[in-house]
Amino acid sequence: MNCKTYLALPHVIAFTRWLASELESPVLFKHQYVNRKTGVHWSCSSLYNAFEHYRWNHPGNARLDFAPGTSAFSNGKALAALGKDLVAAAGDDARSAAAASDVMRWGGVTAHNVDWLQTNKVGLASMLQTIVAALDAGDERASVLRSDQLRFNAGMTKVYSLLCKDFIIYDSRVAAGLGWLVVKYCHAHGLVKVPRDLCFPWAKAKEDKDALAPKRRNPGGDGFKFTGLRSGHHHAMWNLRASWVLSAVLKHPDAAGSRFQQVAAPNDPLRAMEAALFMIGYDLGQEAEAPYQEYSAEFAEKILAAARGNFVEVSADDLIAQLDDMLAKARVPG
Repeated sequence: MNCKTYLALPHVIAFTRWLASELESPVLFKHQYVNRKTGVHWSCSSLYNAFEHYRWNHPGNARLDFAPGTSAFSNGKALAALGKDLVAAAGDDARSAAAASDVMRWGGVTAHNVDWLQTNKVGLASMLQTIVAALDAGDERASVLRSDQLRFNAGMTKVYSLLCKDFIIYDSRVAAGLGWLVVKYCHAHGLVKVPRDLCFPWAKAKEDKDALAPKRRNPGGDGFKFTGLRSGHHHAMWNLRASWVLSAVLKHPDAAGSRFQQVAAPNDPLRAMEAALFMIGYDLGQEAEAPYQEYSAEFAEKILAAARGNFVEVSADDLIAQLDDMLAKARVPG
């Protein structure tokens, strides 16, 4: 399927129109959670507010002359420098491997990825150019994207996002955030299952299997099901589709007045949208059953206690009561 065909699908058209018209909703996209590492409570009142509250603790890079930082502006500067370095490395295997490795360091995904880049350094520059050309052509059926040798994962999506035009980073957090939007679309349109063409696959968070307060990245629940994300062609295909639909949302006439349109360099509207989904997708919390409700103060405190190492056991009865209360509130006409 190519970009034009995908964007012409009925549910894709409807989702694009719905999200474009709801971008500035002050109610629909409220969200909150507790950061497991810091114990900090994060919240947003809208999609754009999620971008305003963007945080990613990135390292500095002396070679590319950018300092460590956490804000959207700081990360935007870092990505601009990393992207420029990748473009300048075109045709040079060693420089391409070094530039891509720096992208992995920025994204905190050096494990296995940097070793792979070094092991596959010979021919790397040509491979990157070939894949970028296929992605920019907007056809997910391209042979290079269907190859069993294609490396496409949470690390390489960051590299291709900096080399391609209008191509988002599609990692587990962005995937979770996008799926969260799809579920809201389904509720708004009275759908009982996720449309196949909007079934953006999800991936688990990197955390201990015995984590006391595991983060929820699966946007499914209450009958809505999403498939798991697989590396290679599957990841590339859905990365393309996510990029196409979010770009279409921002280009839609109903999105003309959105604050996302005012985002300036070193970021841009699409990167800002991606950043908003990244922040929301850290933890989807308890919203599978009641998408418009937030954590109760009591439940949030239990997560905070776990983050501080003071784990408080939550009984099954308490959890069921919490969910029942959220469901009751969700059913109250507003």
